Amino acid sequence: MDAYDTSQEIHEALFPEIHVVASLSHNHMTELIKMVDSFDIKTRGMTDFRHHSKWLLLYEEENTVDLPEFIYLENVVAVLHHYKCWLQSVFTLKRHLTRNEWVPVAACTQRNINLCYFPNAAYGYNNRRLVVTTLETSLYTAKSTNNGTTQYEGYAIDILDTISAVLNFSYSMTEPQDQSWGLPVNGTYDGIVRQLNRTEVDLSACDLVINEGRSDFMEYIYPPIRTDYIDVVYKRHDKQRTTSLFLLALPFRPMVYLILFLMAGLCALLLAVFESVDFGWNETAAGSGDVGVTYVKKVKQNLLSACWEVTGSLFKQGFSKYPRTLPGKVLVTSWWMLLMVMTTVYSANLVAALSAQTDVKPFSDLEGLLDSDYSVGMRASGMSRQLLKSSLPSSVSGRIWSKISANDPVFLETKLEDHFKRVRREKYAFLEYRTITNRLMAEDCDLELLGETVLWVQLAFGLPQRSPLKGDFEKVMSQLTASGILDAIWAKWTVKRNLTHCLQKRILKSTTVNQIGGGFIVVCAGTGLSIIVLCLEKLIHLRQN
Repeated sequence: MDAYDTSQEIHEALFPEIHVVASLSHNHMTELIKMVDSFDIKTRGMTDFRHHSKWLLLYEEENTVDLPEFIYLENVVAVLHHYKCWLQSVFTLKRHLTRNEWVPVAACTQRNINLCYFPNAAYGYNNRRLVVTTLETSLYTAKSTNNGTTQYEGYAIDILDTISAVLNFSYSMTEPQDQSWGLPVNGTYDGIVRQLNRTEVDLSACDLVINEGRSDFMEYIYPPIRTDYIDVVYKRHDKQRTTSLFLLALPFRPMVYLILFLMAGLCALLLAVFESVDFGWNETAAGSGDVGVTYVKKVKQNLLSACWEVTGSLFKQGFSKYPRTLPGKVLVTSWWMLLMVMTTVYSANLVAALSAQTDVKPFSDLEGLLDSDYSVGMRASGMSRQLLKSSLPSSVSGRIWSKISANDPVFLETKLEDHFKRVRREKYAFLEYRTITNRLMAEDCDLELLGETVLWVQLAFGLPQRSPLKGDFEKVMSQLTASGILDAIWAKWTVKRNLTHCLQKRILKSTTVNQIGGGFIVVCAGTGLSIIVLCLEKLIHLRQN
């Protein structure tokens, strides 16, 4: 049989639990072990006999045999046929410093008998060395050089160190030559995705955006390390004080004024009716002929006076003439309670509008950004640019991309710090992940976030397709997520904005109906109560007559 194809089929059929019993002559056994021992190297890490296979070797020679040396397989037991007794010569591979050595198996005293025969199983990957690729970002992976030695740190590196401690492996870092995350080029991908697709590296440890197109050339480790959002950071260069010809109307929303005027008209009408009731009752008692016409004329006469009194009460607390009837007194009392609330709120908001320095935002949403005189930009590298570019031209994202592409393409290739310098210097809105903008905006009071999500992405580590590391890595990543360790690592690297030293900017907000709705409820309740009092008085009057 072809040994390579057979080994490949065995691995595909049995992985990750590959158990082999081999009973061969010494020469054939040596050839088999050497072949399998180097098989993972030939497949460029796409198989893992070294860690996930357990071997029981039965030697048929009656004389002492020399066991194979320099074996990289981690779980191997050799049973030698010696003087017609097998179990007197049982050896196992045990990790010693930088290599495995054959040691005799003594009487097993451990609870797990497998650890007696396969002791290396207790040490995970037994310090296997992996090649890890990454790219520098301000939060996830930061690179520094000290005495000619390049060092990496950050959120992604801490996660990698945690996984390496759990699985017991070491690693060496590298970067793609083109310094690209992985963008589509001629039917394939460049950068980190190409490294994974060609199995040039074992793992990518960075904030790699999960994308369906990339999944055809690599695999992601789930769950993701983070979900991030792209927002807009900008600076207000033209700070203006709130000015308006209608400044006196700013304290209230239009709906408040509308309801207030309707209530004033209703109160004036009811007050005229209530104040004319006693006249109608007296005329009825006197036996006047045309009572209804006379009563209506009386209401019209009182209506003008009631309108004047109610209108005047909007500007001062009180009437020049107090109501004579009990229903009118109840109605006016509830109206005055509403005016006390309205006057207090209006006065406070008007004083604030006249005295406070209020900045006017150049835009409050993405539509406003598109209509403003601000130019828009983002970093040229990364999948987020590709996602925005592929948006429908008629959508908001597509229109934002049209505005971005109108910039100087040479400047878009500059570094992250250059973009922020441009934000501080001119009318320039920059699209970037919130985690990065929060870090760079930590102590800058002049920079602001729009607070509206342009795009959202999930970030994860990557592996070559069909990598045997996937199962082990996803198991550990799930444990880190469920236990809250990922959140603890994130808190270590997250920088929250410290704006306690910044001057507070007061934004004038008009009062809504919901905020002072209680006052209108009082008036409605007072109106209802006054009508009930009027009805009671009418009943009493009829009874007396």
